[in-house]
Amino acid sequence: MSARGDSAPVVGRGPAVTSRDLRMVLWFAVAYGVAAYLGRVPDEAGVSVVWPAAGVSVLWLVARAGRPWRWVDPALIAVVTVAVSYGSAMPLAQAAMSGIAASLQAVVCAVVVARRIRRVWLARGGQALRLNEFVWFVAAALCGALASAPVIALAGTLNGAGMPGEDAILWCVRNTVSVLVLGSAGLVVGEAVRRRRWRPDGGPGQRPSSTAERVACLLSTPILYVAWFAWVDERAVAFLLLTLTVWAGTRLPSRLVVVHVLLVSIVVVAQTTLGAGPFVQSPTLTQSVAVAHVYVGLVCILGLGLSLAGEERSRLVAALTVASDGTTAQAGLLTAILETMSEGVQAVDIDGQVLIRNPSARRLLTGTTNTAQGHGLDAGAQLADLADLRTLDGSPVTDDRILYGGAPRGDGGGALDLLVQPPGTTEPRVVAFTTTRIPDAYGGGAVTVMRDVTAERQELRRAALVQASLLPTRPPNLPGYDLAAQVVPAGSVGGDFYDWQEVAGGVVVTLADVMGKGTGAAILAATTRSVLRSQQEDDDVVATVIAAERALSEDLANSGAFVTIVRTRLHASSGRLTHADAGHGLSFLIRADGTTDRLVATGLPLGIAVDVPRTARHAVLAPGDVLLILSDGVLDAAGGSIADLRPLEPVVRSATSATEVVERVLKAVAAQGTQEDDLTVVALRREPTARR
Repeated sequence: MSARGDSAPVVGRGPAVTSRDLRMVLWFAVAYGVAAYLGRVPDEAGVSVVWPAAGVSVLWLVARAGRPWRWVDPALIAVVTVAVSYGSAMPLAQAAMSGIAASLQAVVCAVVVARRIRRVWLARGGQALRLNEFVWFVAAALCGALASAPVIALAGTLNGAGMPGEDAILWCVRNTVSVLVLGSAGLVVGEAVRRRRWRPDGGPGQRPSSTAERVACLLSTPILYVAWFAWVDERAVAFLLLTLTVWAGTRLPSRLVVVHVLLVSIVVVAQTTLGAGPFVQSPTLTQSVAVAHVYVGLVCILGLGLSLAGEERSRLVAALTVASDGTTAQAGLLTAILETMSEGVQAVDIDGQVLIRNPSARRLLTGTTNTAQGHGLDAGAQLADLADLRTLDGSPVTDDRILYGGAPRGDGGGALDLLVQPPGTTEPRVVAFTTTRIPDAYGGGAVTVMRDVTAERQELRRAALVQASLLPTRPPNLPGYDLAAQVVPAGSVGGDFYDWQEVAGGVVVTLADVMGKGTGAAILAATTRSVLRSQQEDDDVVATVIAAERALSEDLANSGAFVTIVRTRLHASSGRLTHADAGHGLSFLIRADGTTDRLVATGLPLGIAVDVPRTARHAVLAPGDVLLILSDGVLDAAGGSIADLRPLEPVVRSATSATEVVERVLKAVAAQGTQEDDLTVVALRREPTARR
């Protein structure tokens, strides 16, 4: 058993029902019965001219939305209606038809609410109506009344009294107005109960009226209506009282407009039923009360429509204000970020007009941070700012490097280093320009980020000089042989290096390629060179590679890198080559007889697996032959496959020196396109006249 009495389930057939469900059903059944009894003011045919129970029935079904045993609710509505009608001297058959019609009207109205006013339906009546929902609520009330009106007409026909068509019209009018007035009021009460507090200001859609104005409007409504209906008999003049509803709708929150409508409906329907007021001029009571209900419906639609529209407008204005404040705050934050950035930022439109330029950009381009020079510049003024830009070799920047007349761009969206010398300065600065296009959906144009990289470039230049100083400066003294090499790093420094060491009776030539490029690869390359130079087994190329691998294994593991190495020992007297290749595989013997032999790798790169067996292979460099060793950057630039290197063979054979071989190979590769990696070429050429 549950510790809470209000949630203990009642077990039986079908879904479990809690005691709270039973209490709610009982409460609504009593409320519906009371409303039906109080509305028993029959016309000539015995049909009640007032029926507040219609509004209660719709609130009943909405409040029980999604609960178990929902079929009980319409059944009880029919039973209570029959009981009250029959108890008021209505014939049993007609009472039964009235019960069916009342239940059908409530169900149809609830179905429309469930389909079209989901927010209210899911809240089980705990949410008041909004403007778009009020339109559907009016439609729901009409649909319910129209769907059940034929049943009432049939009941009048069977009874044989009155006019069935007139009774059906009265049924439609009174029930529609009852649902509109009492339904709207009930939803306001339901929301107040759910929130446990009354909010006459209407919540987020607060109206501009004062407390005094609200009290005056609500007090004057019944007073003026009672007086007007007592002294005025002209029906048309009665519509002047709609000005009170306009006042309430434009100044009061919807929760108080509901009170105004209730007061109007009570006074108008009650006085008309008692035979007073301008609406009693109709031939029958049924017609008079029907006209009164139409008037009340007009008051409800006009008042609530105006009030809900005003509240919706107030909510939209409040949301717009919040959004505007948020946008202003974000714009202020963005401005503060741009104004404090050390990098320069400039945006231009497709016509070259400067959209924004922060102080750092103005300082880099103009030598000043004056804000007046950063906004509203036309294309001509902007081009004047860029007129003194130079490439690193001092040549002017070509137009194809300037996007939209004001956004310097590099190849492939990368950075473009340019020399900038603002007015009043003596030394140019190196500025990196990185430009990105603005999508056309946002108007097009480009955003350029500028960064002063003078210090970095100077540091890299010094590093490049240091790296270059580590390379051999003069070829070895080998009569009958010619040796040359060159490294072209992708950046200022790179991960490729070459080396040679004279040994007894020959020379040891080395080419190493560290994975990657840039500063990190350059550091590992320098470390690899030092390790190789420190080995004592210069004559044994395999032992040197193994010893270097052991010495570098920890450094390579920590950096996640690997190194490919070619190390070749030349015996000058015989031209015999002892060749050890750790994962490189780009060594070629280009022979004078027109053939080419590739010296494939004899082991894995350094850093892949330590202490794996390594071997050497042997070959002979005959007179006129060239040993050509390339880095993978050359292979990539040539096309990416070994077959793409074949056009280099006639270039190598036609050269008359090793230096010419290196220059021709680099020139041929450069003609293929953009350099993506370090390029290294080593050429060992044996003179054609040499003898073994």
